[in-house]
Amino acid sequence: MIAIMHRRFSLLLVVCACLQLPGLPEAKHDGQLVDQLQRVIADVRKVETPSSARHQSAERLSKITGKINPKEVDDRTLDDLLSLLDISDDSVRFWVAASVGELGPRARIAVPKLLEILHEVECIPTAGLTSEGAIRLALKRIGAAAPPQADCGKRSAS
Repeated sequence: MIAIMHRRFSLLLVVCACLQLPGLPEAKHDGQLVDQLQRVIADVRKVETPSSARHQSAERLSKITGKINPKEVDDRTLDDLLSLLDISDDSVRFWVAASVGELGPRARIAVPKLLEILHEVECIPTAGLTSEGAIRLALKRIGAAAPPQADCGKRSAS
């Protein structure tokens, strides 16, 4: 019961975070937002270890993608954004998944990687928030079905 409540709370936090993030200054054109997105992707990649600077840069990704027209994101920028999912820092994965979700069906190529990460993180015992809720929301926004939540009790018993 507690695990179910934790997962629901995690998803609620993801939704609230995505809806209530303070905005970035308005850009005149989506091209400017794409340029800004490319710079922030580079910032996230630049920091080699988990840190608050890396986390803050990753958080900025979702602020930018929330304002951008997904059709304006070129393939190279999308590939660069998706490559950030390979970073093992789960707080970075949380924000990258949120960013990918903001791009909706344009980010359909991310589905296999999101499902792989979801499988890794959904039964990790933690007192804090994991990327699970952001990944499930991203899959929904992309238009892909997320698998049912794993029965973590059975998985850990085997």
